[in-house]
Amino acid sequence: MTVSSTSTSSSENLEAWDDAQLVARCKAELPHNLEAYQELVRRYEGLIFNTSRRILGSAEDAEEITQDTLLQIFHKIHQFEGRSSFKTWLHIIVHNYCRNRISKIARKRERHAAYEEQTAAHEEDLESTQRKAQVSQAVEEALSNLKAKEREVIVLKYMSGLTLEEVADVLEVKLSAAKMRLYRALESFKEAYQRVNKDLPLPLMPKE
Repeated sequence: MTVSSTSTSSSENLEAWDDAQLVARCKAELPHNLEAYQELVRRYEGLIFNTSRRILGSAEDAEEITQDTLLQIFHKIHQFEGRSSFKTWLHIIVHNYCRNRISKIARKRERHAAYEEQTAAHEEDLESTQRKAQVSQAVEEALSNLKAKEREVIVLKYMSGLTLEEVADVLEVKLSAAKMRLYRALESFKEAYQRVNKDLPLPLMPKE
């Protein structure tokens, strides 16, 4: 980039210039002459980074904020009206970027938490479904090992949902006989079920 002789001679003293003078020169010479802008970068780059790092707790995020802020200064310094000091204006930019980054991080964490919750719920449902399938298979296998009369009374009572009175009617026996047959059938079922799989819980049988 070509720099005029006037700019070159005056650039030697830029470190002694105050912020207002540097900002005025940036407004007059950017984007063609970067000397005043570079002095502002040299003067405030570390401050921007350290402020961002303290707010965000991340050097990586602070580095991005620093680069974004410096680009914002380069492109928006013409909008700086001088109602506050340049340093105050700079801190406003930094804090806005940090707030946006914090919001972005929070949304990301919320999405991640929601995903983990959904995944956990899915895994729990899947585990529950698998367990139910195992229990159902074990029940079928245990029933197949029962005598025909034992299997019949259990199926009528618990699979078909009949009352004991209705079971007695279907079997054409007295109610007391139906109760006794069911009781004996359940004892046989428990033994058969435990032989099939001792690790699976015995399914709860609804009461009369």
